Amino acid sequence: MNLDVAQSSSSPFVRYPREIAAAVTLPVAAAALVAPGTALLDTAGRSAVATACAALATRMALVRFIGAASGPDLRAVRPFDPFTDPTPSAFHGRGPAPSRDRIRTAGARCTAVWHGWKQQGSPRDERRGVAGAVALGAWCSWAIGALTEAEVRAGYALDVVPDDALALVVHRSARAGARPEWWG
Repeated sequence: MNLDVAQSSSSPFVRYPREIAAAVTLPVAAAALVAPGTALLDTAGRSAVATACAALATRMALVRFIGAASGPDLRAVRPFDPFTDPTPSAFHGRGPAPSRDRIRTAGARCTAVWHGWKQQGSPRDERRGVAGAVALGAWCSWAIGALTEAEVRAGYALDVVPDDALALVVHRSARAGARPEWWG
């Protein structure tokens, strides 16, 4: 059985095994991305972030979580439902400004997932999650107004998975010079 296409009806938020794994690890990944301190992620943290970033719905949830102006609430983290949830205003850089430090930290930790993956020989079975993590790191760069860094990180994601939706949007936005509204 091909696990990439095997459907599951266990929840309206998750339809495929990759999405199930991403949803299960979402709270752990969210905590790892914004935990206090300057240390980058350990192996377990990188694994949780890569797993959670394998699905677009959980990455959109992480955008909503990281971009929350009032500070992230781990109890509120849940997968994004594209059929009922509005696109997070943070995705567009609208609304109250979030913490630059929180976004910068999350972006560095997302990119560390990609660096760790490259160092271990780039196993094929992890490529979607790694591309998702560095695409989220690209969004973080874009969200703080670092357009060149956002474009480079999005390019890394597209090198791994050429059709990654988040990486494509961030790459196009950065190349166009589109900046988040919250920084004026």
